[in-house]
Amino acid sequence: MFELAQSVWPRFGGDQANRSRVPVPGPHTTPRWHTISLANAHENSKHQQSSVIVMPDESLRVCSMGVLSAVKLDGTILWQLDLSPFVRKDVVITSLFTALSSGETLHFLVNAVLIVDARGNPSRYAALPTYDDSCSPNLTYSGLPLTVSMRGQVSVLQGTVWQPVRTDFGLDTPTPAVYNDNTLAIAGYYGTGLCRVSLDGQIYWRSSLLQADLLPTINHAQIVAGGSLNDHLSAFFAPDGKQMGEYPHAAIFAEYVDGGWIALSEQRLARLTENGKERWSIAVNTLQYSSFDAKQPIVDRDGYIFVQQGGSLLCCDEQGHKAFEVPLPEVSKLCPISIVAHGTLAYVDQNELFLGYA
Repeated sequence: MFELAQSVWPRFGGDQANRSRVPVPGPHTTPRWHTISLANAHENSKHQQSSVIVMPDESLRVCSMGVLSAVKLDGTILWQLDLSPFVRKDVVITSLFTALSSGETLHFLVNAVLIVDARGNPSRYAALPTYDDSCSPNLTYSGLPLTVSMRGQVSVLQGTVWQPVRTDFGLDTPTPAVYNDNTLAIAGYYGTGLCRVSLDGQIYWRSSLLQADLLPTINHAQIVAGGSLNDHLSAFFAPDGKQMGEYPHAAIFAEYVDGGWIALSEQRLARLTENGKERWSIAVNTLQYSSFDAKQPIVDRDGYIFVQQGGSLLCCDEQGHKAFEVPLPEVSKLCPISIVAHGTLAYVDQNELFLGYA
């Protein structure tokens, strides 16, 4: 039905497996910033997270202040679309969204699925009975959008109808990660626990991580990493569900270039082996997070790591040595950083897009 764009950064999470890797190098020295002013939405519109993704033609889509903007890498604004007419004035406009290979963008707007084409023409596609704002909409490899609810229901969009996978996964379920065979890794807090499940609801295995509540990540070897805030730990499971290792911190993950992991936990950034053995760790100024506001670290092609801290963006190399650190506005908690091209960062603050060039 839909296909994820094969761009540098088509969604938050990166690819369908939530690996948070980009196929180009980001800047490895302090970037030079260029600022582009964007439009504001209707004054009565509420809005939540701002974000920047990359389309198949390498143009950017920026969502901020309830406005979707198409912007070229040189800062030229191609068009802008106010999203407030598509939601009630008393509800939040969710701005994390996903780029499709067709040049369209996929949005979940509280009660509706919205598709916006490459020229900025919007259309409602389907109703949205459940609502997930923890990550960009994910897709199976067969092209089915996924949505989750805070009450433990995961559904796939078949045509214009949402079909539940199961309704008993647990509370506050973060966006699933997709295995190569279209089965799902789901963190079922106070429900199924971290598990692997087919699209027809069959549970292949359930792990010992019963209170998993952080975003799951699957590496290229199909090993899944997941964290539990209550248990103060993370664990790693082979494709058949056998536990391969444990890490004594509740973390969110990115896949490293060697197939291991970058783990971000409270006040700690670490590089781990595939089974969770720590290679190095450094202190970081992260704030207390939940499964809904934590931002994954991003790993670039050359193994550099980018992490949003309280008030700054940190870039470090494969040994954990600081390459640069730059301040971010206080509202950056709502503005995840993106790597959008070779040596180029992007983020949004209010109605301004910041592009950082190497």
